[in-house]
Amino acid sequence: MQGDSSNNDSCPADFLPDSLDQWPSFAELLRRGGLLRKATSWGNTDTYVLRTCDGTEYLLKTFARQPFLIRILLGRISIRNEYNALVFLHKKGFQHAPKAISLLNSDSLLMEYISGASQLMKNEKYSETERPSPLFFQNLISLTRDLHQMGVSHGDFRRANILRLPGDVPILIDWTTAMIKCPDHKKFSLCRLFFNVARKSDLYSLASITESYYPDLLDGELNQYLDKQPWFLRVGRFLRQKFYRQFIKQLTGRKKHLTDVS
Repeated sequence: MQGDSSNNDSCPADFLPDSLDQWPSFAELLRRGGLLRKATSWGNTDTYVLRTCDGTEYLLKTFARQPFLIRILLGRISIRNEYNALVFLHKKGFQHAPKAISLLNSDSLLMEYISGASQLMKNEKYSETERPSPLFFQNLISLTRDLHQMGVSHGDFRRANILRLPGDVPILIDWTTAMIKCPDHKKFSLCRLFFNVARKSDLYSLASITESYYPDLLDGELNQYLDKQPWFLRVGRFLRQKFYRQFIKQLTGRKKHLTDVS
């Protein structure tokens, strides 16, 4: 990135030059970007929307404002993994994930911003006219199986990571925990083990989400996953509810207390 030298004098002050080569410093990108979502824990990124003078929009995910140790142990691994997964999927022709643009630095990923999409909500929050049609979930089931056939599992398959485009087109986001299956000759490698664990997690969550809208769409395989939640998901949910959330709540309360005192 170089100094800001936009060739469009009418471009709004917070917009960026059309060419990425002319973008300003990273700190200036954050200043100009619109904060879409602030990190709620150490495991999350701050997410910004960046706009250029020609109307192009980008999504920037960054761990840059997290503690240094968190960035080293978690953030940079997650960012690199998401970038690699998105590049792999784009090369495979997968159309239901954002396109990765570049790693701006070790802590930050720039990707395509998908406009016009809405996050999938719980069934009871939709009115009859707004609820996704069965076609949306048929497409979601199909793309998930296509994804696994390509040798990729998402690993964090939940409503918050499912977007809905007009025309009942699903988009999956947040690929930080994605797993790419190892080559067939490495049948007993850890990456194949982790891929299969993540694949089972995807299918259980897919079955659970679909069942909450249209139970009749579940076939025999998905019904089997729905009937028996994988043990690692039960353990993960228990740890998240009993320990992680309590820890974050205490940490947030402590920060608020220190802020009030100061």
